[in-house]
Amino acid sequence: MNLWQFLSEPAILMGCVVMIGLLVQRKTINQMISGTIKAVVGFLLVLAGVEFLADSLLPLETMLRKIFGMQTITVHSVDQLVNASLLAYGTSATLIFAFGFLVNVLLARFTPFKYIHLSAHVSFFYAGLIAALLTVGTDLSTTHIIWIGSLMLGIYLTLSSAMVAPFMKYIPGDHSFTLGHSSSIICVVSGLLGKLVGNKEKDLEKIELPARLGFLRETIPALTLIMMLFFIMVTLFAGKDFVELQVSAHKDWLLYALLQGLKFGVGITILTTGVRMLLTEVIPAFHGIAEKVVPNSTPGFDLPLLFPQHPTSVIVGFFCSLVASVIGMIVLGIIQYPVVVFPALIPTFFTGAAAAIFGNATGGRRGAVMGATLNGFILIFGQAFLLPFVGNYETVMRVLSEPDYTFYGPIIGWLLHQF
Repeated sequence: MNLWQFLSEPAILMGCVVMIGLLVQRKTINQMISGTIKAVVGFLLVLAGVEFLADSLLPLETMLRKIFGMQTITVHSVDQLVNASLLAYGTSATLIFAFGFLVNVLLARFTPFKYIHLSAHVSFFYAGLIAALLTVGTDLSTTHIIWIGSLMLGIYLTLSSAMVAPFMKYIPGDHSFTLGHSSSIICVVSGLLGKLVGNKEKDLEKIELPARLGFLRETIPALTLIMMLFFIMVTLFAGKDFVELQVSAHKDWLLYALLQGLKFGVGITILTTGVRMLLTEVIPAFHGIAEKVVPNSTPGFDLPLLFPQHPTSVIVGFFCSLVASVIGMIVLGIIQYPVVVFPALIPTFFTGAAAAIFGNATGGRRGAVMGATLNGFILIFGQAFLLPFVGNYETVMRVLSEPDYTFYGPIIGWLLHQF
């Protein structure tokens, strides 16, 4: 049995956390088995929902590249990206991921920063980024890369969760957790920006709609319909023939656009179901850990847990970030920047939503729009600055480069190249 392989599996890690929490609370065997299985299933549902959403967005990137006359990069699933990262820096990334989480737990136990980052899939990709930066930017041995990378990851997991925690009080809903996601920098900046320039009384989620459009207040129908219309528009601009030959595997362009929008809705439904299951089981179990193992600690969960209560912010954030990223891409083209980049739609959607949610919480509509727009610029310019420092991790970063990657990554890469 490969212990590291078990511990590096996010679902198993989450199950261990829940089981430990129930064990220290002296729950019965029945309660432990039931609670652990429900938590793992809920976690896998969240991952499946995120993957479903991501896979539904990937064809948009191919079509938008065609519209803007750029070289197309076809990625059929998020699993391809995981495999690419494993091939490039798999051993280092996996060990950095495992030891980095241990460092996070130790820091939460023995420092004032009582936050445990539980978004394991997010941690894994950040571990890959750290492995890539240290491998490309230094002459360190693999052993030193693993130990230094583990310290870097553990510190990042702890402090990024701690940074976001003070802003969670502005987000309506459950305040028993913080955000454990690689959008922490834009969440904080959007929250501060909203306070400076916005008015939280003008809440984006409280926009009045006519009675005949009341269905748009429901998360799943609203997001599904908007994405169906967006797919149709992008498909028309890309060209029906191109879509049917290069993207949809000869399926009718209109049918394909409608099905992709519906697939997005399926992803939201799976995600929402998983969120409910996960919170129901993990929060009580984590209280056991907080009481006995890491006193007064707070869990850091994945970003999509906030989506069901903020459907308008999710869509506004996505579109504002996308427009800003396209503008940034054009600017880079005009100045003939040597690295050609394109908006990465998966992080544009998820982190654009995060920026809008936090901006709206502290500054209403203006805070949401400004935060999400800034997010788009950070994503596109940061991606251009980051890619020269990551070697074979470039493919992953072209598709999954989120704000914490594109903000901290270029800074770390530049500093490493100074020595």
